[in-house]
Amino acid sequence: QNKEINPGYEQLEVPFISPNVDPCDSYTTLYDVWRSTSNYNYYYKYYYGTCDYNFKWNGWYRLFLYGQDAQMPESCVISGSCGTSQPLWLNGHHPQPEEGVVTRQVCTSNWYECFCYSTHSIHVKACPGDYYVYELVSPTLCSAYCTEVRHLTTSSPTTESTTTVSTTVDPCAEVNCTDGEWCGEKDGIYGCLCSHPKSNPDSYDSVEICESSSGFFSLSRCQLFEDGFSTEVLHLRDPSCKGTVQDGRVEFRFDNNNLCGTNLVANGTHFIYENVILGNVKSTQLSSRKSYLNLTFSCIYSQTQTFSMNAQINPLESYLHKTIPAGQGTYRVRMVPYQDPQFSQPFNGSVNIEVNQLVFVEINVDEIDGQQFALLIDTCWATPVNDPLYHVRWDLIIGECPNSKDGTVDLVQNGVSTSSRFSFRMFTFTETSESIFLHCSIHLCLLKDNDCSAHCASYRRRRSVDFYDSSSISMGPLKWPLKTTG
Repeated sequence: QNKEINPGYEQLEVPFISPNVDPCDSYTTLYDVWRSTSNYNYYYKYYYGTCDYNFKWNGWYRLFLYGQDAQMPESCVISGSCGTSQPLWLNGHHPQPEEGVVTRQVCTSNWYECFCYSTHSIHVKACPGDYYVYELVSPTLCSAYCTEVRHLTTSSPTTESTTTVSTTVDPCAEVNCTDGEWCGEKDGIYGCLCSHPKSNPDSYDSVEICESSSGFFSLSRCQLFEDGFSTEVLHLRDPSCKGTVQDGRVEFRFDNNNLCGTNLVANGTHFIYENVILGNVKSTQLSSRKSYLNLTFSCIYSQTQTFSMNAQINPLESYLHKTIPAGQGTYRVRMVPYQDPQFSQPFNGSVNIEVNQLVFVEINVDEIDGQQFALLIDTCWATPVNDPLYHVRWDLIIGECPNSKDGTVDLVQNGVSTSSRFSFRMFTFTETSESIFLHCSIHLCLLKDNDCSAHCASYRRRRSVDFYDSSSISMGPLKWPLKTTG
């Protein structure tokens, strides 16, 4: 039983004008799950929460909850329910269809007692098909209209009307939202909504990782769902490459084994793997203002690099891990000295080589698709210290070709695969220097529509669109045994 209205609250009377169109045939639907009377949060008892006076109400509304017809409650709703500190409910029963449009007072309760404080009045009508429509208006307080699932049982003139409560299945039981999400309804579909709004409404929270010829891209599931995009409708350019959900994020991947429609393009300084996330809005509504997602992402690889080996470690192989900011790619380059012209016996431990002995060097780029790229050595040089910029140096390879001043350099392989090879005879800088350090600058060449091999017969340095990523690598020390005299 509702208590009497407190006269201390201002009431807003809403005059009713007979509509030209039956409101049962012309209304807006409300699907807000947070309006449910079962949505209780102790926090909202002391803080405002959602305020319906911020919403531009216009005309008649039909309420839905969990995909079913809902209605405003007819009894007191405790403070902290319905996503607000002051929930709104009807003071009185809903009408029967034969009553037409009726006026009902709207009540709210405060944080310390369940009491009907009347705020304003609204119009209500029972419609054929067992549902109600409400002509909602902005309340005078920071409050929100509540909903609960009930079904109207219509009556004949000689039959007493009854209201029965239906048993419902919770559509959120199998949604599995994370801590930063909550289950709710959007355009008739249930999914995970975000607990916090986007900082930038024009972008998504995204993570992009590029490495070698593979790419990983993830997006916030709740942000996508709030825009109407369910996980199952999203895919890459290849429709078979769909997103998977992990910890509240929708993840997409491609690699050399499955490119998923990824395009490889080049702009003269970088090569770029490019794909797109596609999807249609999934909705039970007849219309939507957002209908299609077309989100392009790419992995960008710089072409040129320079790298050196730590001389004190004296490693057999020299490695470079190329790391570029998010959205750009990484790959590894290594330089290995060999003892034989077949490049089958790498040096073990310290690299000790007699003066004038042949040294065989191979440079490899790992984790890059060898069907799409070739490695070219641009320059190689030696220094007596582990510093590629040291003022004392001897050039071995210049402009992708052997240095004409050093007749011992043989460029065995360059620009035909992801590895390049050359040899030279060991030398010294001074009588007291017992080590040399090798440094090389390389670049990656896109094989498509390009002749990437080095042409050194005319000693003409090529300049073409195949120059997409370059780097430098250093190796050392290479030592020679010191002669002893008796």
